Amino acid sequence: MVLVIILSQIESLVTAARGAQLLPAGYHAQFIMGALSTDWVTLAIPILCALPFTTAFVDDIKSGFIKQYLPRSGTGPYIKGKLIACGLSGGLTLFAGILLAYAIASLVFTPMELALGEGETTQPYLAQILMTAATLFFSGAFWSLVGFTFASLTMNRYMAYASPFILYYVLIILHERYFETMYVLYPKEWLFPSDAWVLGNWGVILLLMELIAGMCLAFAVSARRRLANV
Repeated sequence: MVLVIILSQIESLVTAARGAQLLPAGYHAQFIMGALSTDWVTLAIPILCALPFTTAFVDDIKSGFIKQYLPRSGTGPYIKGKLIACGLSGGLTLFAGILLAYAIASLVFTPMELALGEGETTQPYLAQILMTAATLFFSGAFWSLVGFTFASLTMNRYMAYASPFILYYVLIILHERYFETMYVLYPKEWLFPSDAWVLGNWGVILLLMELIAGMCLAFAVSARRRLANV
């Protein structure tokens, strides 16, 4: 995630390095926010979220590990543990990456920024970054669970990586070409909510929590059927 953010702003990095003048105050935060709105990040989100854990259930089944583990854990705790681990891994991939990139940008750019003038106040940049990162945490958890669930339904590791990306862009295409008013199911709106959202970022988070709950239920039903024969 850090690498994607840096690559998406490579032109800004070159410009800042070549510039003889100081950068405007708060440039380090503007650098990160600008990166998160680029197509680089939009493209990478469903891919990065799927990498850490989405194949875990399929791997347990096909490797035979589940036969040794399930009698000790029980079906219910096993399913809950997998869902929690999958959601956290997908969400933290984005959340931790954004915070690490912000910390790096602060160390690099803050010494190069202009000091605040008399009467000027510092903008709440960190709060804005944290709110955006929190929104992306829930988005990452959802897309990770999408891959996790589709992999359990098909018992295919490749579906774990491909299904979040496919569904992500199907929703984008449906909104941009056919249903322009359905902003609720537009993944780009989940990154930077427009004024149409009632609660702004919190509205997006509530929606994603509902989608996460639905995906968890779908996986639980599918997993119980698979584990019944173990």
